Amino acid sequence: MNCIGFFANAQTSKVDDLLAQLKSTDADTTQIKILRKLSAAYTSIDPIKKRYYANQYLRLAEKNNIDSNIANAYIDIGIAYAVQSNLDSGLYYFKLGNEKARACNYLNGIGRSLVNMGFVHDRQDKKQESVKNYEESLQIFKKLNYKRGINQSIMNLGSLYFDLGEYKTADIYFRQVYESVKETPNDQAGLANAIFSLGGSARKLNKPRLALSYYQKSLTIREKLGDLNGIALSNWGIGLVLNNLQQHKQALKHLKIALENNQKIKNVYQQAVVLMSMSDSYLHLKDYKRAQETAKIGLEKANESSSRGLVVQALEYLVKIEKAQSNFAEALKYQSQHIAITDSIDSEQIKKEIILDDLARVNTDNKNLEKSNKKIAAKNNDYVIAITIISVLLILVGVLLILYYRRNAESKASNARLKLQKQEIAEVNEELSALNEELKTQMEIVFAQNLELEKLNQVKNKFFSIVSHDLRGPINNLRMLFEMYRQGALNEEELTALFSKLEETTYTTAAFLDNLLEWSKHQLGGIVVNPIAVELRQVIAHNIELIDSQIKLKDIKVENRVNAHLTVFADLNMTHVVIRNLLSNAVKFCKANDEIIFDAIVENDKVICSIKDTGPGINEVDRENLFNLTHRPNTGTYGEKGYHIGLILCKDMILQNKGNLQVESKLGQGTTFYITLPIKD
Repeated sequence: MNCIGFFANAQTSKVDDLLAQLKSTDADTTQIKILRKLSAAYTSIDPIKKRYYANQYLRLAEKNNIDSNIANAYIDIGIAYAVQSNLDSGLYYFKLGNEKARACNYLNGIGRSLVNMGFVHDRQDKKQESVKNYEESLQIFKKLNYKRGINQSIMNLGSLYFDLGEYKTADIYFRQVYESVKETPNDQAGLANAIFSLGGSARKLNKPRLALSYYQKSLTIREKLGDLNGIALSNWGIGLVLNNLQQHKQALKHLKIALENNQKIKNVYQQAVVLMSMSDSYLHLKDYKRAQETAKIGLEKANESSSRGLVVQALEYLVKIEKAQSNFAEALKYQSQHIAITDSIDSEQIKKEIILDDLARVNTDNKNLEKSNKKIAAKNNDYVIAITIISVLLILVGVLLILYYRRNAESKASNARLKLQKQEIAEVNEELSALNEELKTQMEIVFAQNLELEKLNQVKNKFFSIVSHDLRGPINNLRMLFEMYRQGALNEEELTALFSKLEETTYTTAAFLDNLLEWSKHQLGGIVVNPIAVELRQVIAHNIELIDSQIKLKDIKVENRVNAHLTVFADLNMTHVVIRNLLSNAVKFCKANDEIIFDAIVENDKVICSIKDTGPGINEVDRENLFNLTHRPNTGTYGEKGYHIGLILCKDMILQNKGNLQVESKLGQGTTFYITLPIKD
């Protein structure tokens, strides 16, 4: 089930700011503008206040005979009623708004009223009337070239297809709206709505991970806007996907948020939808008592919303719950009610009529395009005639030029000797030019060789600078330890502690040498990338096992959530090096009871693998210099040495594999590295 949105003006200002601007001493027209914005701002927050402010500017508009604002006020009052599932009252005011808008030829008002009338008819299971409303509103908004209205009409048509089970067609409509709304970055509410709808079609087309990503993106936008209705919808969508993934307890958390928000704005229809989803969660958790309670409340809300389709779904859930408890008599009772209502809704005939109506619209649009093409073809014929005339004129000019050339042939003959001399001079100049080009080529070769030598010299300097700085410490420590041992200055307990520290330093230094040699090899052009299909989960598991002792020593929780069948197209050895370095760094800087989580999602033709830790985080300066040699990392939580060459190596290797490496971090909030690599189908 996909939820269709109302067509109302977007929230443009904070409510408090608008209330501060509202002054009874201002002109009526100024007050109307502010009251309209207040009514729009409360659409998804408090429908009662929305209706209050709509009535306020309705009185002012009637006082001043401003018909367009009277029409808008009726429509806003209707939306306030419809949000609370008081559909009959909503439809009454939408019709009043439509009549007033038609009387004064206010096209935008006609379009708005038709979209909202279509919404009510859809909720009342009057699909044919609904699609006619949407088609007419679409034509009006196209005439006005009003993108937001066009998008809403197309979105609602897609939602009708969605409710009729035509998910691929619905997805095409939703994607069309998404591509359009991306061109208007100020319409964040429209963007969130389009992304949410794409989440619904992806969920029905059996793409749960993609659907979850869409729902989470829409939730982020709606939370920034403070859109209670939108937040409820996005949380409901996330809950549906988690139910499909058998994560029912997690689903209930999001569904409860959705229910609370819908209760705040008194959206009875959506309360029924969410209650049925919660009942499904409880049913799979075998908590039959709660499943039955929520399903019955959902049935009550469905009846209250006057939607037979919603009542049918509530009865389906109750039949399932009673069957699960072997209460076959109760199940039969609900099944009989279900059949009676289903028979009264000829869904196949409705689907056929809607599709035929929509095809008629598409054919009409195609005919209009044909007319436009004929006009263009006629213009092209005019262009062809003009080009023909110009071509004839050019031929005449050419003939005149030939005659002119012949007339001057004798004078040209007298200049032939002079031309010959010029030609000889030109040949000499060409030889000099060739010599210059050869010299220039040799200089370019020498310059390129100098650049290469300079690059090699820089690599050498970097190499020895790092070696001299980062290896001197461990070697000096080892030398001092032997000297103190030879002099007898250490007792057995001190010697044991120092040997333990030396062992850790040796492992760390060995890892540093591996990274340093790999990096130097890469800088000198010695690395050959051999991409194959790499199972990401296996690589991660292997490297977790390699440093298992360090993980257990620091009492850190490491979790591998990557899908078992997810593969990337990359060099296997390089993938191991990158995963091992990032995991080792996370372990170094985490403390006891911290967590390190590996996860991955598919986005377009890329796999994005995240390595998230709950460690101390990275400050802004260090984060900016993390992938260059100016960075100098801190020591780990146990005093482990950090070597920035490993991160530079990781960045180089990922780039070599046509990917990218990014980092997000804040002090005190942990660090997340994102590895992007091509996907392997």
